[in-house]
Amino acid sequence: MRIEQLQQLLKIVEMGSMNRAAEDMYMARSSLSASMKNLEWELGEAIFCRNTKGVTLTPFGRDVYDQARTICGRIDFLKGSCGDKQEPVNLSVASMYCSLANDAFVELYSRYKGKEFTGSIEECTINEAIRMVAGGFCEIGIVTLFSDSENIALHRIEEAGLSFTRLADRRLCAIIGPKNPLYHQKREQTELFDLREYPYVVNYASPSDFTLEKLLDGRRRKRAEIQVSDLGCALRLIESTDAVMVDTYDKETYETFYAPNQLRFIPLADAPLACKLGWIRSREKSVSSVAAEFIAIMEEKIEKSNL
Repeated sequence: MRIEQLQQLLKIVEMGSMNRAAEDMYMARSSLSASMKNLEWELGEAIFCRNTKGVTLTPFGRDVYDQARTICGRIDFLKGSCGDKQEPVNLSVASMYCSLANDAFVELYSRYKGKEFTGSIEECTINEAIRMVAGGFCEIGIVTLFSDSENIALHRIEEAGLSFTRLADRRLCAIIGPKNPLYHQKREQTELFDLREYPYVVNYASPSDFTLEKLLDGRRRKRAEIQVSDLGCALRLIESTDAVMVDTYDKETYETFYAPNQLRFIPLADAPLACKLGWIRSREKSVSSVAAEFIAIMEEKIEKSNL
């Protein structure tokens, strides 16, 4: 049992809704629900009655609530008497798979080390990111838009009461390993037509694959498609075979994940898609200072990565 769980319980009762409590604490609703279920499992009895109208306290839950209020009140008193009370730092981010967002989140946490920091980064699809930010489960979302579906995505963002801000344009590259003949040609760029001879690795951890898979189908691929859901497996396949993968490029990701495997990024000269990395937020709410700091960290990393 953690103090945070008792504080979450108090917030749910105060707000009268798990959804509103999650929004107020900048948490994903699923994370808050999981935390409460873990607390119930540890105590061995249900705290909430759950139904389509929301949640209410069970008789046992009312006892737990009374004790949680006493415990948290005493902790607040002790903090105040020590003169060291700090406002908690909260940030929840919905992110299409983006290593820059992950790195920025780690750096943000390191800046607040030793302070009361509560946060989460939820990896998801663009539709899930829109839903979580619009529903208040996450304060901001990091998304990638592809030119063939950009207008549709922007329409959904607008309909959800959100705004999109561009961070950077991203380059599409072919990723190849030493076993691929293109690797040793030392070419500075390649074309999609050149890739049709080789197995294509579909990495469903990457937001780009649905679109790029359709593009390669249009080039009448001669070799098989290999489907994976793990980046490590995809890299191993590319390193050990002549398989290829297409993805966006950023310097830090390359140095961390790809360079140790002796893989190469070759820009696509005929890439028919433009890719935009950006972030979404509610138009009705001001962005917190910690969210603004997170975006500033991302902008610094983008500048260093030479996207």
